[in-house]
Amino acid sequence: MEKRKREQHTTDTLRGVIRGQSFQSACTVALSTKLNHDRPNVAVWTSLRITAAEETPPDGTYKLEVHGRMFDLHRVDGHWATINL
Repeated sequence: MEKRKREQHTTDTLRGVIRGQSFQSACTVALSTKLNHDRPNVAVWTSLRITAAEETPPDGTYKLEVHGRMFDLHRVDGHWATINL
């Protein structure tokens, strides 16, 4: 019988667009997925994180568009928040 990994992590790189009041910039987004097989059902955690942007906006609230979906996004103390899905 083949032994299965208990945890599996994958990270995909996607293109996105950050939009705010009079601001728009292309960005690169990391889509991270973690699978945990330790439970009777497989547990899945997924998150989005901006890894690079063409322009750096000031702190505030923005919209992130990735693959046609919109997410609310906050920039605090010069850092982007991670979006847990």
